Amino acid sequence: MSSISAEKDTTTVSEDTNTGVTNIPNQNELSSNKEEIKRPKRVTDDDLYRRSSQYRLWSFTTDSLREKRFLVNENATLKVKDSLNKFIEDKQNSLSDIEIQTIKSKAVPVTPDEELKLVSFYAKKVQMIAQHLNLPTEVVATSIIFFKRFFLENSVTEFDPKDLVHTTIFLACKSENYFISVDSFAKKAKSKRDEILKYEFKLLESLKFTLLNHHPYKPLHGFYLDIQNVLHGKVDLNYMGKIYDKCKKKITDALLTDVVYHFTPPQITLAVFLNEDEQLIRRYLELKFSSTETNQFTDSTTTATTNNNNNNNNNANITENDDKKNGNKDEENKINLESLLNIILDCKKMIASYQTISTQDAKLIYAKIYYCKNPNVIVQKLKRKLEQASDGNSNKNTEHVDKKQST
Repeated sequence: MSSISAEKDTTTVSEDTNTGVTNIPNQNELSSNKEEIKRPKRVTDDDLYRRSSQYRLWSFTTDSLREKRFLVNENATLKVKDSLNKFIEDKQNSLSDIEIQTIKSKAVPVTPDEELKLVSFYAKKVQMIAQHLNLPTEVVATSIIFFKRFFLENSVTEFDPKDLVHTTIFLACKSENYFISVDSFAKKAKSKRDEILKYEFKLLESLKFTLLNHHPYKPLHGFYLDIQNVLHGKVDLNYMGKIYDKCKKKITDALLTDVVYHFTPPQITLAVFLNEDEQLIRRYLELKFSSTETNQFTDSTTTATTNNNNNNNNNANITENDDKKNGNKDEENKINLESLLNIILDCKKMIASYQTISTQDAKLIYAKIYYCKNPNVIVQKLKRKLEQASDGNSNKNTEHVDKKQST
């Protein structure tokens, strides 16, 4: 038995042992084998994204994200309670019952919801500071993402969010190839070199050393061009320019929400587009995805096969068999318009539901964390309060005696 190989195609030539006649495959078999080998699997942008570290490590369902935050908070809460119990045991002889009760009532660990609110508050601070420093949009976006991811792995009771603000912005500059020395950055941000670098490795470790981010800005530019192509002559270019600028700003705001954990960058972009002009985007999607035409890649491959074998009467059968062997990939690659719209509307709803907390609310949450870390402050405040109350009572008694003597 011998074999012949040409262009990654292996053709088997066999010999009949009874007759001694060599059996050579016919032209139909050769064409079919060549088609099977030459047709590569189509790799889409979505396939590439789903192989990225962003999708594999930082994408969650709603339940899994809630559970992750709960576990981080639970671990931190246990540490806080152990620390408070140890403080009470060590100071048991010097603490009164009222002081112990006050510690237990004031030093209460924050809930997962309070943690999320505080992280959101400081994520907004990260955005504002990065924009104030006139950093590129991608650096601003990466700063927000790094900050939020850090506090998916760590609790605000263990790491003060204020200490991570400049660190995340500086690391984002390096990640996005925006060169600036740490000294220049410290001077520009009115911070200190040591404070910026203090938690940099911890930040990298919490990010699992995954620094590449797929932001929705590239899909924004792609959709901006494709909408003009699909709706050629039906949309004003100046209007599209204004929509583009508005969407770019709103995408940055959308990164403050949880959509970055639940939706892909193109889905986030379409949701922001839909929020700006729903009628325009619905029309674009209908024209783009409701077509019954088959996949362009498959069409071109089929056309090439037909042209190369147009003298063969069995070409139709070959193509049909080939489609069956490939599992009708055209149908698999088609995008369901209704499903896509539902996903985009869910994303839009999540973006719209985002709410910021006031500075006063943030201070109250921060106070709870401070008391948990510093229970001795609670004792000192209570002592001062009791002393002031006793001084006030003694002054009142003195005034009362003076009045009696005068009468």
